[in-house]
Amino acid sequence: MEENMEVLKMCELRAKGLLEEIDRRSTQPTVVCGKCGAKANAPEHLHNPRPLAKKKIDSYWG
Repeated sequence: MEENMEVLKMCELRAKGLLEEIDRRSTQPTVVCGKCGAKANAPEHLHNPRPLAKKKIDSYWG
């Protein structure tokens, strides 16, 4: 029985070796998993989503 890829979380995708799907779901990450550290575009792709900290710009102009 083939599992629906849309219901799998990022760590499950990694365990199955589905790296292309991981890349697709993390093009512009907004959340990070508190369990495995994976970053994703949407919280529904993670088991324990936390907001991703905004990057501080290392520049005098930013």
